Amino acid sequence: MHCKIRWELLLLSAALATGASASVIPIVNAGFETDVLACTAGTNCATDDTVTSWTGSTADPKGFADGVNGAGSFGVFKPGSVQYPSGIPGGANIAYLYGTTYSPSISQVLSAPLLANDTYTLTVWIGQRIDTNTGCNGFNAALEAGGVVLSQLNYITQGCQALTHGSFTEFTETYTTGANPAQLGDPLEIVLTANGSGSGIETGEVDFDNVTLSDTSSVVTTAAPEPAELGLLASGVLAVAFMRRRRVVVK
Repeated sequence: MHCKIRWELLLLSAALATGASASVIPIVNAGFETDVLACTAGTNCATDDTVTSWTGSTADPKGFADGVNGAGSFGVFKPGSVQYPSGIPGGANIAYLYGTTYSPSISQVLSAPLLANDTYTLTVWIGQRIDTNTGCNGFNAALEAGGVVLSQLNYITQGCQALTHGSFTEFTETYTTGANPAQLGDPLEIVLTANGSGSGIETGEVDFDNVTLSDTSSVVTTAAPEPAELGLLASGVLAVAFMRRRRVVVK
């Protein structure tokens, strides 16, 4: 009997020790729904160079003051079925990035720091509208820490073939840290980019939606036992003690 009890105790101990644990890292306005657009969904329903909780930037040395033909543009867009007949991943809005001569980006510094021995999974839905002749010069979705690129989805012009006009495609990128990464403790950052073509007449729009980042730790942790588990553990310990005492008395 005591052998059975010992096995129960071993199984309970194993149940309390857990392996890799995953968590979702908060991203503010990850689906671009914070900006409520009262206009009718369609071509002209968008903001100009503003996305709440995201910071816009451009590779243009003159900044956005250089105008759309040079710096490109970005914003929140409320598309309709004409732009995306198959719909969008979630909500009513998406973020658009319009690259021209230079590449525009939107970024967000997260509250979570880079940790050791963790695997980060960045997921982004990327689309290309079907209602315009605007091309695609490539796109990029990067995970950074302290301004250093850790991992990125980097599609140059030819990579636009991965997109289907009028719909969104899910892209995923993973990055695993070692025991002592150089950027340990630095805040994580997500950067979304539409590549510029180097020419003001070769424009390209790329749309983004539902950005998520998860963190899976490889460190083994010990879970706090539930009351029922504590009861089983206590019963097992008492039973083992009783069996040992009984064996001594019988002898």
